[in-house]
Amino acid sequence: MTNRKKVFIYGALFVCGAALVLLGIFEYLDGYWSGMGGGLAGVAAVRLVQAARLARDPAYAKKIEISNTDERLAFVAGRAANYTFRMSVLVLAVLSMVLYPLGYASIARVLGFAMCFEVNLYWICYLVLIRRY
Repeated sequence: MTNRKKVFIYGALFVCGAALVLLGIFEYLDGYWSGMGGGLAGVAAVRLVQAARLARDPAYAKKIEISNTDERLAFVAGRAANYTFRMSVLVLAVLSMVLYPLGYASIARVLGFAMCFEVNLYWICYLVLIRRY
């Protein structure tokens, strides 16, 4: 995606976020949507500043491009994601088994469903990726 296209998309997201904040200030929307708009506008503003810096400094843009395509960083990020997934499944399983006998059955059930969702999503991603590679 070109830098010009990114600037347009982030500019549109910033305008949408600011509109949500304004609608929340004038009490047309509740605080949830106003907060979502603030977050959206904040992230878009940061990305616009980043895009401006990349456009101004070609050496910095080249450095960022190299770091984004570095195989070692991609490998480390993949390993970190793998460990994070495994730990979250184990933590959810342990929490659901500990909370159920303590009388928090509804919370334990939700955590168990979240764990099952993650495992099923992993299985679907595995089936898709095994065909691709």
